[in-house]
Amino acid sequence: MIADHGPDVEPSRRRRTLAAALVAMREATGLNQTEFGARSGMNQPKVSRLETGRQVPTLDEAMAWADAAGASPDRREDLAEQVRIALREPVEMAEYLERGAPHRQRQIGMQERSVGLMRDAQISIVPGLLQTAEYTRRQVGLSGLLRPELGGDRTASLVAWAERKEALYDPDRRFEFVITEAALRWRPGPDDAPHVLRAQLRHLASLSTLANVRIGVIPWRTPMHSCPEHGFIIYGEPGKDPEVWVHTGTKTTSTEHRDPDDVAIYQRLWELLVADALFEDDARAELDRIASTL
Repeated sequence: MIADHGPDVEPSRRRRTLAAALVAMREATGLNQTEFGARSGMNQPKVSRLETGRQVPTLDEAMAWADAAGASPDRREDLAEQVRIALREPVEMAEYLERGAPHRQRQIGMQERSVGLMRDAQISIVPGLLQTAEYTRRQVGLSGLLRPELGGDRTASLVAWAERKEALYDPDRRFEFVITEAALRWRPGPDDAPHVLRAQLRHLASLSTLANVRIGVIPWRTPMHSCPEHGFIIYGEPGKDPEVWVHTGTKTTSTEHRDPDDVAIYQRLWELLVADALFEDDARAELDRIASTL
């Protein structure tokens, strides 16, 4: 059964433009969503998700939509190009921050609550959902040195970040994390305060006991079977969530990967990282070992 989890996530400008084009094509036929869905091989909930920008169609789905609408060759090509861009959508951080850093944190929280499964792999920093308050406060401070707009309302940003973490205690959602030892040893400044990192490691050990949270640790002595150049997050579970997609980010751009071939690559990378990671008691033992060396 496909589950439609959580609140709606606000789509980007590009996705809103694509959704408007889909709506215009359907309305030109005079059919409602149910009737058009039957003609295009989709159910009404799927048509609704596409027309609101909550989901991006695959190229095959877009062409089925164009066929159902009787679109001209030029219109079909325009639609295909919009979909190709949306399937690998880069969004400038400036767009995300137009309404402020606290709003961006709430948007991320909505994404995290919109799926039944979230898988997060990080190689340089502790995942946001797993951070202690002081670790987060220091990270926000460091980010503000690069992007001053992030420090405009630091208190509100921290409150919004803390609200995101409540999702971990929802038994209807599952969270899986893989973290490298390098990420676990990163010490957010400005000063070297070992107690901050020790508290963070204890916090990870505690969260790993939640039934719906799985935390894997990759020790730096492990011979790796993959080479992740960056962290990534996989949202959704095949067969249970309406869509599975991947988020990657830099300091300036956030990218959503929705092309099935791209998603498959990241799912395979996730499997390789999981195979190299330690979980449960073994992971907690590694956290204790790292803490003892600080």
